[in-house]
Amino acid sequence: MSRYLAPLYAVIAAFFLAGCMQSVFVGMPAPVPEQIILTPGDDAPTPPFGPSANLVLYEGPGETPPELADMPDVPAEPAFAWRETENILVLGTDRRPHDASWRTDTIIVVGLDRERQRAAVLSIPRDLYIEIPNYGYGRINQVDYIGERVTRVKGGGPALVSEVLSDTLGIATSHWVRFELTGFESIVDAVGGVTVNLDCPFYEPIFNLDTNSWEYFTLPAGEVHMDGETANWFVRLRLSESDIGRANRQRQFLWALRDQALKTNLLRRFPELWRAFSDSFDTDLSLLQMVELIQFGIGLDARNVRASGITLRELQSHITGGGASVLIITDPAKVQQVVDGIWDAPVMADSNRKDDTRCPAPPTGAPVVSLDIVPAGNTAETPIDAGEVVSPTIPTDAAINEGG
Repeated sequence: MSRYLAPLYAVIAAFFLAGCMQSVFVGMPAPVPEQIILTPGDDAPTPPFGPSANLVLYEGPGETPPELADMPDVPAEPAFAWRETENILVLGTDRRPHDASWRTDTIIVVGLDRERQRAAVLSIPRDLYIEIPNYGYGRINQVDYIGERVTRVKGGGPALVSEVLSDTLGIATSHWVRFELTGFESIVDAVGGVTVNLDCPFYEPIFNLDTNSWEYFTLPAGEVHMDGETANWFVRLRLSESDIGRANRQRQFLWALRDQALKTNLLRRFPELWRAFSDSFDTDLSLLQMVELIQFGIGLDARNVRASGITLRELQSHITGGGASVLIITDPAKVQQVVDGIWDAPVMADSNRKDDTRCPAPPTGAPVVSLDIVPAGNTAETPIDAGEVVSPTIPTDAAINEGG
């Protein structure tokens, strides 16, 4: 029996861990388009960088944003049809101590085509502005909380998120998995760390509370072995690369975690994994369904797992009446093309690939970042990113509708 336990926990850690990765920024507005500095020559739609409405970053991270980088297409037939697949909703939340509300900044749909032994992963931007049934308009990362605590629909927050995705994208989900951020570092450490291959060095501004100044979190190009703390920074920072660029890194890390878990004797690490998962994982899947899902996942060929997301090419920046910066769908056909064309997306193993001959020069000096609110009152000894501000009060419904 023991020979089945390692793959079981390996795939749990690999296939569903995405929920822990994006759940960082709570209640912070993105900047309006005019306040964002794009890379010279970049003709992409203005992305909603960062967590503050007055962010000024001295320079873009490279010549081409990750979400617009050329990625190899691997054509395959027949096309992937979401209406014919088993679709699972993966939610990543950040429920902070002493804060009754939360945001769901990771929203992913995993489609399983059991007949053809393949899968697809579709990421939904956190700032997508949609109509919430029996509530009004808001960001999609608010829906889980609203369904759970405000409108209290049958099935809770996941049921409401599923309804919104069905109404907006035409994707019906049959099951859900929800992760909390709290267990992420522990899970990475429990598998012995994760090695990620970076085509270019990685630079992101962070605020160091010890020195009360901005500095760069950096990683070199090549194979980088990350412990839990390093991995947490890699998958959460988004001041320079935006939420879309961050999603590319998270998909890359998720696949690397899968590889690490599959080659590690996790039976020896069972106690650490159990502690990490026990407080950070819930689902409506039964144990038998999870075992069947795990068996399917470990049998997938890397070429048969595609990953993509709705990006800034398909959405438009918009300022709500309350002053919130959001992303709206103005051309549903463009969005539907991404959804329906998921099988034309890169394989998940190639997420975040870049042209290593076009890596930007390393930044010189400290990053120049101006924020209306510099993180304060946090006693952590490690640096934090600009988005990590814990609200001291419970937001009103009106604030939830316009905030996030």
